[in-house]
Amino acid sequence: MEPLEIKHEYILITSANFPSGGAGANYLNLFCKGLTIKGFIVQVFLLKGFAFGGYTNLNSRKNITEYGIPYTYLGFIKRPQNTFLKLCDELISIVGLITLLFSLLKKRKTTTLLIYNSEIQSNIPVFLIARVFKIRIATFVPEFYDKSVFSGSFFRKLKWYGLLINFYYVIKKSNKLIVFSYFLKDEFLKKGFREKDILVQPNLTDFDFWVTNNQEVKYTVGYSGTPTAKDGLYDLFKAISLLQNKTWQVNLLVIGDSVCGNSLIPGLKIECQRLGISDKVTFTGLVESEAVKEYLSECKILAITRPSTRQTKAGFPTKLGEYFATQKLILTTKFGDIERYFDSGVDIVMAETGNPESIALKIKWIIENSASSQLIARNGLIKAKELLDYTKSVSRMIQFINEN
Repeated sequence: MEPLEIKHEYILITSANFPSGGAGANYLNLFCKGLTIKGFIVQVFLLKGFAFGGYTNLNSRKNITEYGIPYTYLGFIKRPQNTFLKLCDELISIVGLITLLFSLLKKRKTTTLLIYNSEIQSNIPVFLIARVFKIRIATFVPEFYDKSVFSGSFFRKLKWYGLLINFYYVIKKSNKLIVFSYFLKDEFLKKGFREKDILVQPNLTDFDFWVTNNQEVKYTVGYSGTPTAKDGLYDLFKAISLLQNKTWQVNLLVIGDSVCGNSLIPGLKIECQRLGISDKVTFTGLVESEAVKEYLSECKILAITRPSTRQTKAGFPTKLGEYFATQKLILTTKFGDIERYFDSGVDIVMAETGNPESIALKIKWIIENSASSQLIARNGLIKAKELLDYTKSVSRMIQFINEN
């Protein structure tokens, strides 16, 4: 009797929500779904509890997704807001993480760790144990933060330095890196990481999910995501205000809010009042993916008007693939790798970064050129599928991870 073949197993460790609850959750869910469809074994271990506005997951410590992917909370099931409870959660999670890692030692030759986490306190034990016992690690690097994001308290500054150490030193110990931009790839090449061990995969999208049958257009422009400074909402607001003196007027739908913590909408409403466009801008607040899909279908143009900063150069927005999947026309600014993948006037419309006047002119052009806009939208969908469709991309990613 021949011995049974031992299947390789993938263990995903992340501080993001899973399987839903924001951009990171959507990405990881699609990656794991793609692995499962290809017949691979994957388990997910969560370093933090669920946090997505006022929504609850109502799950136990151990759960399984609709695609059969098991996921386990190493700490609390729900992410606490209290500082003391946060510390307790952190300690419990790290103890659970170390226990998990030692449980993998017997099957370390048939296990690969997948890391989607930028926090040094939990990454250090992972990389230390993996290094000592020769467990393979593939790390996802979705973005790089600006220092300004962590201004304020001593603890926020401490977190910033922890992120820097993690980025430049800890995750360099990975066997493979999957980065979201060529900016990130260049950063790691400068630090001596081997080019053959870096894969640029900007994002993943389920193009079937985002299709709707809704044909009613209620809003001229739509935006979805966490409306922070990096997404350029103030430039978009200014562009909307510049268009209000025309013979026709435009309106804007803002979908989303802060995933965890205080709402960002009150500050955005103040800016709209200052510009005199409060009646032209609608805020939905934080909503789940099904509602986001319906809202996007009600918009003529879908926009992401990010400025050009180190953070926007490093990342690649999840929302861009979702926008394309709705088959709408996409308006972006020229940030990050956008111009590497797409051509303005062919499969997307691009405005200048940090330039509300340019954004306004592009919106005006789209409205006045309906036939050309529809052709651009169709071309954009084709191009985006080649780049971001998870069913194709996960195959490339897993082949890359398994290469020596």
